[in-house]
Amino acid sequence: MHRFSYMRKKLETEYLAESLRGRLTYFVTNYHNMHDKDEGRVAVRLDGAEILKSNFFDRMDAHWKYYYQTPDDPENGMKNWQEAGQKAIADGTFFQIDFYRAFAEFDSRSIAESLRSENALVRMFALLDRRTGKRTLEKLRPEMEHAPQWLKMIYAVRLEAEHLPQIQKENSVKKGILFDLDGTLWDSSAEVTEAWNTCLREKTDRPEQFTVSDMHRFMGKTLDAIAAMMFPQLSQEEQLRLIVMCEDTEQEYLTAHPAPLMPGSEEVLRLLAEQYALGIVSNCQEGYIEIYLNQCGFPELFCDFESAGKTGLSKGQNIRLVMERQGITDCVYVGDTQGDADAAAEAGVPFIHAAYGFGQVTACAAAISSPEELPAAAARILG
Repeated sequence: MHRFSYMRKKLETEYLAESLRGRLTYFVTNYHNMHDKDEGRVAVRLDGAEILKSNFFDRMDAHWKYYYQTPDDPENGMKNWQEAGQKAIADGTFFQIDFYRAFAEFDSRSIAESLRSENALVRMFALLDRRTGKRTLEKLRPEMEHAPQWLKMIYAVRLEAEHLPQIQKENSVKKGILFDLDGTLWDSSAEVTEAWNTCLREKTDRPEQFTVSDMHRFMGKTLDAIAAMMFPQLSQEEQLRLIVMCEDTEQEYLTAHPAPLMPGSEEVLRLLAEQYALGIVSNCQEGYIEIYLNQCGFPELFCDFESAGKTGLSKGQNIRLVMERQGITDCVYVGDTQGDADAAAEAGVPFIHAAYGFGQVTACAAAISSPEELPAAAARILG
């Protein structure tokens, strides 16, 4: 951690462009009780929101994916492994050690050498560097057209900070569909209800016991809003203490008792993934979307996800955050409640109402009564 403190100080003060100081920060942490120092997560934050993030498990998944794509050649096994690692970094996945090694290279080379580095992380540091001036940023436009999507996003952040025009997108439209989770992709209401009631019975002296119908009213709202609905007579501090306890129990319960997916959703998502970038944005706590992805059987169909519990942002802000991270220019948001409709409006994207879910809405670009109707509705809206 001492090494990161040194690295962070230099990146955020000595090297960082004046236009981004105080706005862009770096974050590294280790997972507790893990045997390897590389096992943790890293992030780049802009104005407090994570615009780039990765963790040990994503990095390993990407690394092995690229390694298995190479021919089985024992004589070149190490070379293939190293090349797979570089491809994983180009995908936007990294260990802490990748961050440290990239910084060591960047810190020891000229800015011109760093801008030409084969390591995308080194190029990221260089793009954000005060020594990379406006004329250099302009000259980089042709090659940035072919850079990894996450590095294009970093380049766009620097262009915006310097009040320079963004890369033209007329020929690079990227369409996406972002989903709410509860009532849209799966129905965990029975499992969550059981978990919360068990928690209250066994771990507290509270008399409340909730029904699945109650849970339908709660889902889609932020934690503090749910806590106030559950325990209106208690102080806000006590409300939040209890809801956090319930949600800890919920994650344990869902891990052992998978919730059912919405009927037909897998087939529809596989079809949509051929045409659109897919993602999930929810007001849930951190770790909840990950449980869905671990259990659904097709996590590879989703390019990104975000939660209010992770960023502390509104659902509309998280929709925009995922769009920016993935370079999505044309997007729809699919959800089942008025809160989802409001979030889409906040993000400035059309809303498709999953009317088979838990709620009603006052307005939408389209309404579907089953997941099977989504491809046609998305095609009408996105073209």
